Amino acid sequence: MNTTVEIVPGSAAPVTDLIQGSAGVVLAAVWAGGEHAQRIATTGGMALLHAAGQTEGGLDWAMVPGSPFRAPNYSRGTAGVATALAIAGAALGRADFAAAAGQGAQHLLAVGSLDHNGFIVPHTLPHSTRDVDPVTYNWCHGPAGTSQLFAALALAGVEVVAGYPATWLRQRCLDAILASGVPRRIRPGFWDNDGRCCGTAGVGDVLLDAAQDCDDQARADRLLNDARTMADALTERAIGHQAGAYWRFTEHRREPPLLPPGTSWMQGAAGIAAFLLRLARVLEDGLSAPVVDRPDQWWAVPARLRTVHTGPQVRPDPA
Repeated sequence: MNTTVEIVPGSAAPVTDLIQGSAGVVLAAVWAGGEHAQRIATTGGMALLHAAGQTEGGLDWAMVPGSPFRAPNYSRGTAGVATALAIAGAALGRADFAAAAGQGAQHLLAVGSLDHNGFIVPHTLPHSTRDVDPVTYNWCHGPAGTSQLFAALALAGVEVVAGYPATWLRQRCLDAILASGVPRRIRPGFWDNDGRCCGTAGVGDVLLDAAQDCDDQARADRLLNDARTMADALTERAIGHQAGAYWRFTEHRREPPLLPPGTSWMQGAAGIAAFLLRLARVLEDGLSAPVVDRPDQWWAVPARLRTVHTGPQVRPDPA
């Protein structure tokens, strides 16, 4: 795709990221559809183009323009923003959005590592600006979430990034997870979280997406088996209570490190339980089991499996 992307220097664009910025609004608008969805997605997509920074490798987005560091993976940076642009490009027929998404992926390849273990992008750039692990493997700041970008690019017709097939790059993200050792807690700070955002449940859900979207039966079975490994860890770490079960994460930089139990979707029991229920459905019904439709992942599974909400829609069906 050779479309030129116009970058507006000095933009006072708002927060860009997928969690609380324009990228998340764009994804939600495309998913929800309705009378105003096209205008919202278009306006948000244009804001993201205006906030892009040109690098030697491609396009880059800070969570907030002018930030001294980047969190380039899915939740807070370029991977999530590029995903939103790819999805909006496919839904709206905007070649400039899709082209910008491809250039965002090119930047990730330039700053990441593509070796025999898979594809990873650093948690934070430059690393010295924050007290975090150089690389994590979760939904928010690791290859689990970033893999969703390459599924979105394929939907948008961006089949090749820097000479690599987008579908292959998605597989390399997953390979990195499988080689990392998760969900073992190898050292303090490595895999001390079991939630959807930062830990085990989110990785398991992405592995299920990929398994249900995989035409290679042997690989699909391996991905499903690794999703079961995540579920086994969650089952072992569940704390029984007369009212049910809960999970407690740790933060090794705090004293005491053991955090109170959470109930939320991203960092607590709600999100963990949803993954376990989905896996139980897949184990009972097979890889053709229906997938509950969500705004941050619907394009990562075949259209025939999605339980789509009713109402007007903007989004295209994945091929």
